[in-house]
Amino acid sequence: MADAVPAVPRPKRAFEAVVDHIEQAVLRGELKAGDRLPSERELVTRFEVGRSSVREAMRVLESGGIVASRPGDPRGAVILAPTAAPLSKLMTRLTVSSSSSLADLLIYRMTLESAANSLAASRRSDADLLRLEKAMARMRHCVALGRREFSRADLDFHDVVAWASGNAMIKVSAEAVRDSIETLIESSIRGSGDDDELMLRTLSHHAEVFAAIRDRDAHRAEYLARSSLFEYYGQLLAEDDRAALAALASFGAPVPHTAGTD
Repeated sequence: MADAVPAVPRPKRAFEAVVDHIEQAVLRGELKAGDRLPSERELVTRFEVGRSSVREAMRVLESGGIVASRPGDPRGAVILAPTAAPLSKLMTRLTVSSSSSLADLLIYRMTLESAANSLAASRRSDADLLRLEKAMARMRHCVALGRREFSRADLDFHDVVAWASGNAMIKVSAEAVRDSIETLIESSIRGSGDDDELMLRTLSHHAEVFAAIRDRDAHRAEYLARSSLFEYYGQLLAEDDRAALAALASFGAPVPHTAGTD
């Protein structure tokens, strides 16, 4: 058999060089959220490329959620803060178009949120705890306002936990997989069970998570993330997947105290 001939790297097109340069500047922290890029004319001069290449680069960067610009604005495009939207869109597409399943997404979300809960319990500050208390108060208030408002308050609580974890990658990734799951099974969740009962059950679970984080009980906080996700979505899984995820959800469950034991 003839030796494989290594592929010759394709030269970058002009617009790709512009995209790479700006992406790297963002990754290195040289460009931060709110900063503006030079005008189109300045970019043409700086990169020694045509206007069409600069415009194509801006389209690519906008589609990736890195910059935003307005037609006719003489100022350059503005750098956006990182969001979960591009990752969420990609994960949803992969799930719908490949062999990935709801079970795969749930395993990923269990892993991320259990890590977020555990880190938050270990690292949380008094200020984080106050933000969590406010998020809980908003959830209680939103029970009377209906599922939509309650869901927004629920997301806020998860965002505060992720923030308290001190890990930005967990925050973005957890938000993306959460959005992907809810997009994938929105109709099933919307039509399942009594909304009031579900909201009250969710509120009770969040109160347990809050207590574990407050008490710096990382082990319990981690377990609560997995067990609640299984309780919420488990009935939508196929039997084999449900059995596998039940084992994952119950891993590390607190052992009931038995009277008369040491």
